[in-house]
Amino acid sequence: MALNIGVIAWTAYREFHVKSRPASFSLGEHGILYLLAALGCQAVIFLTEILKFLFTARFLNQKMTFYTAFETVALGKYYDSITPTGGGGQPLQIYWLHLNGYPAREAGVIPAVSFITRQLSAVVLALIVFVFWPRIVPETIRFTAYAGLFFCAIPPFTEIAFSLHPKAIKTLLAWILKLGAKVRLIKDYDGTLKKVVDTLTQYQDGFTLIAQKKSLSVGLIALSVLCRFSLCSIPFFVLRALGCQASYLRLLCMTVYIYAAVTLIPTPGNAGVSEGAFYLVFSEIGSDGIFWAMLLWRLICYYSLLLIGLPYLGRQVEVFQNRGSENRKTDTEKNTDSGRDI
Repeated sequence: MALNIGVIAWTAYREFHVKSRPASFSLGEHGILYLLAALGCQAVIFLTEILKFLFTARFLNQKMTFYTAFETVALGKYYDSITPTGGGGQPLQIYWLHLNGYPAREAGVIPAVSFITRQLSAVVLALIVFVFWPRIVPETIRFTAYAGLFFCAIPPFTEIAFSLHPKAIKTLLAWILKLGAKVRLIKDYDGTLKKVVDTLTQYQDGFTLIAQKKSLSVGLIALSVLCRFSLCSIPFFVLRALGCQASYLRLLCMTVYIYAAVTLIPTPGNAGVSEGAFYLVFSEIGSDGIFWAMLLWRLICYYSLLLIGLPYLGRQVEVFQNRGSENRKTDTEKNTDSGRDI
């Protein structure tokens, strides 16, 4: 929060004091329509994720309602937004589906398939932009984006390699973790290796599922690409709402660089750095209202996720508490029965 407030204060100072741009908030022509289009992009993001859950569950012969899929997606995005590196959403989704009656394997595969296709679409789109539009952003952002793309590509390609050559990848991971244990970066080597291999095995099931069903894989990838384009289109509609006349392709490519660059930042939701990167990149356009565009962008693509997921957080806590009470009750009954047997 401190980093976020500091960056917003810095961008406000740069915008209104250093560059002497108008401080008042004003929409351009058809500004309301553009803002509605930006909100529509966020709705498309949710819809594509929901459809991926529904299609995968159907292929696994599991019944899933639209509401269950929406609830699971909302909770996943909420936990992605509040955990460092966005790593909390998927484990929560797996556990949530399991609590809702889905078998352990299916509860793990459904979010895994969604994650794999989402990451692959992000990597492929970034590679295309980096190759064909290499100098569309400042040099600092560009090289940071290259490093971010490298780390973003590690999970999906590791999962693919593990699916094709599990023994070789397991040996490589064991060697890396042993090296980490020797330099004391890893405390529990055996436990860490088991956790990593179990996770990759879970993803292997998802990758195998995609490979088996071509129609499913094409549909999931198409939905993931649509999701990524919708995410990267939000800044265009926000900037157009405030009167910016830059082209869609230029703003889209700039946004791809921003998302790749902030991947390295471990703050929840990349808070603070996302705002700074947005301002640094789009201030090069020379248009007024960049500061307000930054705030609107984060409100739509980040803070809205917290607002949407918050109501379901209460239900999730209630379900967890009820499950905990049932487990304690079961343990008590078992202990009582054991006492009677004795």
